Amino acid sequence: MSTDRTVTLTPELQELKAACRALVRAFGGQAAAAERLGTRQQRISDCCSANTDTFLRLDEIAILEAETVGYPGHPHVTNVLARQRGRETVETPAATATGRDLLKLYARQSKENSDLCEAVLDAKADGEIDLFEAEAIDDAIDDVVAGALAMRAEVRMIIREARQ
Repeated sequence: MSTDRTVTLTPELQELKAACRALVRAFGGQAAAAERLGTRQQRISDCCSANTDTFLRLDEIAILEAETVGYPGHPHVTNVLARQRGRETVETPAATATGRDLLKLYARQSKENSDLCEAVLDAKADGEIDLFEAEAIDDAIDDVVAGALAMRAEVRMIIREARQ
């Protein structure tokens, strides 16, 4: 059975196809992805084509995204799905919550907030925010979000222990 290659997809589905192409490219190409997933290269090609209604399965996306950690755009498909639903993917802290470090985390969070404020003020000093300054602000925001997630993990650990 051949795949219809004359399909016109919605912009949202075209964006998912582009994310699948980027994911497959990051993995090493269609042949490598097909071998890893135990399928035909033609099926991977169909899943990446903007002119078909064939898509990678969720388990296939999970396998490829798990093996492309660290590549630009990772997690390719998950990021697009989240954005299309008004969400943002955020890496969670690697440290395990102990329920005892909340004050230390709060102090660190205050510093991260201060660093973000400084990055914004420095960028606005000349009235224009250039690429380098925007990237510095973005990095500072990531630090603030990571700190907040670490604090949440600590508080949730305290709540779990208190309910036991």
